[in-house]
Amino acid sequence: MPFRACSKGHVLIASFGSRSPRIARAQRRPQTLARETGGSGGASGPEGRGGAGSGGRVRACDGTLAPHVTPTRRILAAALGSLALHLSPLLPGGCGLNIKLEMPELEFEVTQFETVELDQELKGARPPEPQLEPEVPPPPMGPDKPPEVDGPKPEEKPPEPPKPKPKFGEKTSRVAELGPGSSNFFMLLAAKKVSGLPFADAIVEIMSPLPDFDFIVTGGGFHALKDFNYIVIASPNLRDLTQTFLAVEYRLSQAEVQAGLERAAAGEGEKIEWEVRDGRTMGNPRPIADPDQDDDPRWFVFLDDDVAVYVREEFLPAITAGPDESKGDTAGNFVANLTKLKTFAAREPRAGLQLVLKDIHAVVKLKGEPPFPIPNNLELMAEAASSPELVIKSEYLDAVDATKMERQWSEDLPAFIDDKVPFYARFMVRSFYEATEVARDDKSLNLRADFTKDQAKFILEQIAEQSRRMLRRTPEQLEAARKQREEMWAARKNGKLTPSEALTPKDPGKSGKPPGEPVKPPGLPQDGGPAPGIPSDAPPVTPPPAPAPSP
Repeated sequence: MPFRACSKGHVLIASFGSRSPRIARAQRRPQTLARETGGSGGASGPEGRGGAGSGGRVRACDGTLAPHVTPTRRILAAALGSLALHLSPLLPGGCGLNIKLEMPELEFEVTQFETVELDQELKGARPPEPQLEPEVPPPPMGPDKPPEVDGPKPEEKPPEPPKPKPKFGEKTSRVAELGPGSSNFFMLLAAKKVSGLPFADAIVEIMSPLPDFDFIVTGGGFHALKDFNYIVIASPNLRDLTQTFLAVEYRLSQAEVQAGLERAAAGEGEKIEWEVRDGRTMGNPRPIADPDQDDDPRWFVFLDDDVAVYVREEFLPAITAGPDESKGDTAGNFVANLTKLKTFAAREPRAGLQLVLKDIHAVVKLKGEPPFPIPNNLELMAEAASSPELVIKSEYLDAVDATKMERQWSEDLPAFIDDKVPFYARFMVRSFYEATEVARDDKSLNLRADFTKDQAKFILEQIAEQSRRMLRRTPEQLEAARKQREEMWAARKNGKLTPSEALTPKDPGKSGKPPGEPVKPPGLPQDGGPAPGIPSDAPPVTPPPAPAPSP
């Protein structure tokens, strides 16, 4: 490749590929350069043919023309230059690169291997046998730990799904364990649970015909649902008040309950002499005029855990002795259960009322054949809710009676409702019937239904009416007692005052009674007032005129 130096010391290097911008600009001005050198046309003279006319290129340093380089010359020059560049390191004194790198000395250890033909190894030779590991004896096993056995391990059982919550009333009531064994009627009322329900007054009206309710609650100035947590009633004959067993868990102090019982006894012309036996306070209301003429042999006894009972005198030795499982179903055993009222109520925590009837055929004497089979045992459980659920479990003497009752419920009862039930109550009774589920199991027949607030109130009012008729109380008597309870509750300012604070005057002299003797609650007959059971607003009784003297 030719190199040429211009007069100013610049070196021009021929381009073998694309031309540089500077050379390209110099080649675009050949005609201008010819005019500057004096050529008129530049095409006819020898310089014109050898210069610009021959396609030469202009030198950038002095503006002269360089001879034209053909492609053949360019390739030849490039090949010679490349050959000279590659052979220069081989020549002595050449201009090749002479780079010396200091490398560390490496030591190699040669190991001799024995060559083995692969075909022979695969065909004839046997591979060496593996060495067996020494057997380790298993650790000694305990008597309770079975030896481990090789094999597939049993799969872990999936966790059991949670058990569904039991339905309301599914468990059998144990109320019968809270009263004497001779009783066939048992009732447990969770007063604190039902006191806030919209039909709480109807529940009170069911108990109000009972003589003991009228004597203790109304006469003592108590509120049946506000002053007691639980009320238990048991009796072999509800019409005989001396056979009735009563137990309560009270919310007032024991002294306040005793004062209320004294007021109740004074209202009946009786007096209670309290005494302590084996650490238990007890007393029997006796007539003031003639203490020996005591027609009611029952005693009030205060037990542990704020529980008081009203029980017959023959049960007192067993109560003071305490429970004895070896003697069977004794009074001491069921009285011991009374101190666990919360436990019995917690068996069905949603229940507000539990009712059990036993041996109905032995108690109820019918003159003729009943229109429907009568069960021998009956259990009723009502939920303490605004829209309660009711469960009735009836057990018949045999499966024949249970099947007959099931058929009458599904076939005969709808016609009976349409024909016998009054028109104003027919819709309510019909809706109750249609909402009731019936299930029979051998000789047992169970009814389950959900009630609205109005339906629940209607049913409770019907039960209260039947209770009034059974205990032979007049509507006027019950209405007078109800007004009396309302007046006493208003005097207590809806529970802000105790019965003694509301019903005992601060100045005993103003009442005309000697100090320490309680006054009678409002509504009770005072001296010269109307007889018990007669409303206070009734007109006075006019004595009959004296007979005219005989002529």
